[in-house]
Amino acid sequence: MTAERFADEVRGPEDLARYPPEYKKAIGKIVVSHAVNELKGALTFDEPAIRMAPTPKFKWLVSRNTMEEFNHHILFARLAEAMGLEWKDKKPLTIFDYPMVDWAEFGAIKAVVDIAELIELDDLISSTYLPLRKVAKDTYPDEKFHVGLGRDIVRTLLVEDATNRARLQAAFNELVPRTLDFFGSSSSENNETFVRWGLKKRSNEAMRQEYFREVREYLLSTGFAMPPVPEKYRKEIAL
Repeated sequence: MTAERFADEVRGPEDLARYPPEYKKAIGKIVVSHAVNELKGALTFDEPAIRMAPTPKFKWLVSRNTMEEFNHHILFARLAEAMGLEWKDKKPLTIFDYPMVDWAEFGAIKAVVDIAELIELDDLISSTYLPLRKVAKDTYPDEKFHVGLGRDIVRTLLVEDATNRARLQAAFNELVPRTLDFFGSSSSENNETFVRWGLKKRSNEAMRQEYFREVREYLLSTGFAMPPVPEKYRKEIAL
Protein backbone atom coordinates (compact mmCIF):
# COMPACT_ATOMS: atom_id res chain seq x y z
CA MET A 1 0.00 0.00 0.00
CA THR A 2 1.31 3.45 -0.88
CA ALA A 3 0.43 6.70 0.82
CA GLU A 4 -0.76 8.19 -2.45
CA ARG A 5 -3.59 5.66 -2.62
CA PHE A 6 -4.59 5.86 1.01
CA ALA A 7 -8.31 6.47 1.46
CA ASP A 8 -9.27 4.56 4.63
CA GLU A 9 -10.97 5.95 7.71
CA VAL A 10 -8.96 4.67 10.66
CA ARG A 11 -11.05 4.08 13.77
CA GLY A 12 -8.40 4.39 16.46
CA PRO A 13 -4.96 3.47 17.79
CA GLU A 14 -5.87 -0.22 17.79
CA ASP A 15 -5.96 -0.12 13.97
CA LEU A 16 -2.70 1.73 13.39
CA ALA A 17 -0.60 -1.44 13.21
CA ARG A 18 -2.30 -2.20 9.89
CA TYR A 19 -0.78 0.89 8.29
CA PRO A 20 2.78 2.05 7.57
CA PRO A 21 4.62 3.68 10.51
CA GLU A 22 4.70 6.98 8.61
CA TYR A 23 0.94 7.33 9.11
CA LYS A 24 1.13 7.00 12.90
CA LYS A 25 4.15 9.31 13.01
CA ALA A 26 2.28 11.97 11.04
CA ILE A 27 -0.76 11.77 13.32
CA GLY A 28 1.50 11.99 16.33
CA LYS A 29 3.11 15.21 15.14
CA ILE A 30 -0.28 16.89 14.73
CA VAL A 31 -1.73 15.62 18.00
CA VAL A 32 1.32 16.41 20.12
CA SER A 33 1.62 19.89 18.63
CA HIS A 34 -1.99 20.68 19.52
CA ALA A 35 -1.66 19.23 23.04
CA VAL A 36 1.40 21.37 23.73
CA ASN A 37 0.12 24.57 22.20
CA GLU A 38 -3.40 24.45 23.66
CA LEU A 39 -1.88 24.19 27.14
CA LYS A 40 0.71 26.90 26.53
CA GLY A 41 -1.91 29.28 25.16
CA ALA A 42 -4.21 28.77 28.13
CA LEU A 43 -1.40 29.38 30.60
CA THR A 44 0.19 32.31 28.75
CA PHE A 45 -2.83 34.31 27.58
CA ASP A 46 -6.15 32.99 28.88
CA GLU A 47 -5.57 32.37 32.58
CA PRO A 48 -3.90 35.78 33.16
CA ALA A 49 -6.73 37.50 31.25
CA ILE A 50 -9.28 36.48 33.90
CA ARG A 51 -7.55 38.89 36.29
CA MET A 52 -7.26 41.57 33.59
CA ALA A 53 -10.96 41.45 32.63
CA PRO A 54 -12.59 44.72 33.75
CA THR A 55 -16.12 43.49 34.60
CA PRO A 56 -17.74 40.40 36.14
CA LYS A 57 -19.34 39.59 32.78
CA PHE A 58 -16.00 39.58 30.97
CA LYS A 59 -14.39 37.61 33.79
CA TRP A 60 -17.13 35.02 33.33
CA LEU A 61 -16.68 34.91 29.56
CA VAL A 62 -12.90 34.69 29.80
CA SER A 63 -13.25 31.96 32.43
CA ARG A 64 -15.35 29.97 29.96
CA ASN A 65 -12.77 30.58 27.25
CA THR A 66 -9.96 29.43 29.57
CA MET A 67 -11.85 26.34 30.67
CA GLU A 68 -12.40 25.37 27.04
CA GLU A 69 -8.74 25.88 26.12
CA PHE A 70 -7.63 23.63 28.98
CA ASN A 71 -10.21 21.08 27.84
CA HIS A 72 -8.81 21.21 24.29
CA HIS A 73 -5.40 20.42 25.71
CA ILE A 74 -6.83 17.47 27.64
CA LEU A 75 -8.57 16.08 24.54
CA PHE A 76 -5.44 16.24 22.39
CA ALA A 77 -3.25 14.93 25.24
CA ARG A 78 -5.58 11.92 25.56
CA LEU A 79 -5.17 11.22 21.84
CA ALA A 80 -1.41 11.33 22.27
CA GLU A 81 -1.45 9.08 25.32
CA ALA A 82 -3.74 6.56 23.58
CA MET A 83 -1.07 6.29 20.88
CA GLY A 84 1.70 5.91 23.45
CA LEU A 85 3.16 9.33 22.68
CA GLU A 86 4.82 11.80 25.05
CA TRP A 87 4.04 15.51 24.70
CA LYS A 88 5.40 17.13 27.86
CA ASP A 89 8.95 17.77 26.61
CA LYS A 90 7.91 19.36 23.29
CA LYS A 91 8.37 23.07 22.57
CA PRO A 92 5.34 25.29 21.87
CA LEU A 93 5.04 27.71 18.96
CA THR A 94 6.86 31.02 19.14
CA ILE A 95 3.57 32.99 19.07
CA PHE A 96 3.39 32.22 22.80
CA ASP A 97 6.56 34.24 23.36
CA TYR A 98 4.44 37.34 22.86
CA PRO A 99 4.53 39.27 26.19
CA MET A 100 0.85 40.10 26.73
CA VAL A 101 0.53 42.88 29.30
CA ASP A 102 -2.99 44.28 29.11
CA TRP A 103 -6.66 43.67 28.34
CA ALA A 104 -6.54 45.26 24.89
CA GLU A 105 -3.83 42.83 23.83
CA PHE A 106 -5.93 39.90 25.01
CA GLY A 107 -8.85 41.12 22.91
CA ALA A 108 -6.56 41.46 19.91
CA ILE A 109 -5.16 37.96 20.45
CA LYS A 110 -8.60 36.38 20.52
CA ALA A 111 -9.87 38.46 17.60
CA VAL A 112 -7.07 37.67 15.16
CA VAL A 113 -4.68 35.00 16.47
CA ASP A 114 -7.41 32.45 17.23
CA ILE A 115 -8.56 32.64 13.60
CA ALA A 116 -5.43 30.61 12.82
CA GLU A 117 -6.61 27.81 15.09
CA LEU A 118 -10.02 27.78 13.39
CA ILE A 119 -8.33 27.35 10.03
CA GLU A 120 -6.16 24.53 11.37
CA LEU A 121 -9.18 22.74 12.86
CA ASP A 122 -11.13 23.11 9.63
CA ASP A 123 -8.37 21.14 7.91
CA LEU A 124 -8.62 18.35 10.50
CA ILE A 125 -12.41 17.95 10.46
CA SER A 126 -12.20 15.55 7.49
CA SER A 127 -9.10 13.73 8.79
CA THR A 128 -8.76 10.04 7.93
CA TYR A 129 -7.92 9.37 11.59
CA LEU A 130 -11.36 9.39 13.17
CA PRO A 131 -10.37 10.23 16.77
CA LEU A 132 -8.57 13.32 15.46
CA ARG A 133 -11.56 14.21 13.32
CA LYS A 134 -13.87 13.99 16.35
CA VAL A 135 -11.71 16.24 18.52
CA ALA A 136 -11.48 18.80 15.70
CA LYS A 137 -15.27 18.81 15.31
CA ASP A 138 -15.82 19.06 19.07
CA THR A 139 -13.41 21.96 19.58
CA TYR A 140 -14.26 24.00 16.47
CA PRO A 141 -17.37 25.71 17.97
CA ASP A 142 -15.35 26.69 21.04
CA GLU A 143 -12.72 28.38 18.90
CA LYS A 144 -15.45 30.31 17.06
CA PHE A 145 -16.66 31.55 20.44
CA HIS A 146 -13.10 32.61 21.34
CA VAL A 147 -12.75 34.68 18.18
CA GLY A 148 -16.17 36.22 18.86
CA LEU A 149 -15.15 37.04 22.41
CA GLY A 150 -12.09 38.85 21.13
CA ARG A 151 -14.18 40.89 18.74
CA ASP A 152 -16.63 41.76 21.54
CA ILE A 153 -13.71 43.00 23.62
CA VAL A 154 -12.42 45.11 20.72
CA ARG A 155 -15.89 46.62 20.13
CA THR A 156 -16.32 47.43 23.81
CA LEU A 157 -12.92 49.09 24.05
CA LEU A 158 -13.65 51.26 21.03
CA VAL A 159 -17.03 52.35 22.41
CA GLU A 160 -15.60 53.10 25.86
CA ASP A 161 -12.73 55.26 24.63
CA ALA A 162 -11.76 56.11 21.05
CA THR A 163 -8.12 56.38 22.11
CA ASN A 164 -8.12 52.60 22.58
CA ARG A 165 -7.99 52.27 18.79
CA ALA A 166 -4.29 53.17 18.72
CA ARG A 167 -3.51 50.62 21.43
CA LEU A 168 -5.40 47.91 19.55
CA GLN A 169 -3.76 48.81 16.24
CA ALA A 170 -0.35 48.49 17.88
CA ALA A 171 -1.30 45.03 19.15
CA PHE A 172 -2.55 43.93 15.71
CA ASN A 173 0.67 45.23 14.14
CA GLU A 174 2.66 42.91 16.40
CA LEU A 175 0.37 39.89 16.39
CA VAL A 176 -0.66 39.43 12.76
CA PRO A 177 2.89 39.07 11.33
CA ARG A 178 3.78 36.68 14.16
CA THR A 179 0.70 34.57 13.46
CA LEU A 180 1.62 34.12 9.80
CA ASP A 181 4.41 31.86 11.12
CA PHE A 182 1.80 29.71 12.89
CA PHE A 183 1.19 27.66 9.74
CA GLY A 184 4.77 26.57 9.17
CA SER A 185 7.00 26.56 6.14
CA SER A 186 5.50 26.71 2.66
CA SER A 187 7.87 23.91 1.63
CA SER A 188 7.17 21.72 4.67
CA GLU A 189 7.75 18.00 4.14
CA ASN A 190 5.61 17.34 7.21
CA ASN A 191 2.66 19.14 5.66
CA GLU A 192 3.08 17.23 2.40
CA THR A 193 2.92 14.02 4.43
CA PHE A 194 -0.20 15.18 6.30
CA VAL A 195 -1.99 15.93 3.03
CA ARG A 196 -0.84 12.70 1.39
CA TRP A 197 -2.28 10.64 4.24
CA GLY A 198 -5.52 12.59 4.33
CA LEU A 199 -4.87 14.08 7.75
CA LYS A 200 -5.08 17.63 6.37
CA LYS A 201 -6.59 19.07 3.20
CA ARG A 202 -4.36 21.99 2.30
CA SER A 203 -0.80 23.22 2.16
CA ASN A 204 0.61 25.54 4.80
CA GLU A 205 0.73 28.23 2.14
CA ALA A 206 -2.98 27.86 1.34
CA MET A 207 -3.93 28.05 5.02
CA ARG A 208 -1.74 31.13 5.51
CA GLN A 209 -3.41 32.81 2.54
CA GLU A 210 -6.85 32.11 4.00
CA TYR A 211 -5.73 33.51 7.34
CA PHE A 212 -4.49 36.68 5.67
CA ARG A 213 -7.78 37.14 3.80
CA GLU A 214 -9.94 36.64 6.89
CA VAL A 215 -7.88 38.93 9.10
CA ARG A 216 -7.66 41.60 6.42
CA GLU A 217 -11.45 41.56 5.98
CA TYR A 218 -12.00 41.88 9.71
CA LEU A 219 -9.47 44.65 10.31
CA LEU A 220 -10.49 46.78 7.35
CA SER A 221 -14.20 46.38 8.13
CA THR A 222 -13.60 47.71 11.65
CA GLY A 223 -11.48 50.67 10.57
CA PHE A 224 -8.06 49.24 11.40
CA ALA A 225 -5.08 49.08 9.05
CA MET A 226 -3.72 45.73 7.91
CA PRO A 227 -0.16 45.33 9.21
CA PRO A 228 2.57 45.00 6.56
CA VAL A 229 3.28 41.44 5.40
CA PRO A 230 6.79 40.25 6.31
CA GLU A 231 9.13 40.06 3.34
CA LYS A 232 9.35 36.26 3.45
CA TYR A 233 5.61 35.93 2.73
CA ARG A 234 5.08 38.69 0.18
CA LYS A 235 5.45 36.40 -2.83
CA GLU A 236 2.85 33.89 -1.65
CA ILE A 237 0.25 36.30 -0.27
CA ALA A 238 -1.73 38.31 -2.81
CA LEU A 239 -1.94 41.87 -1.48
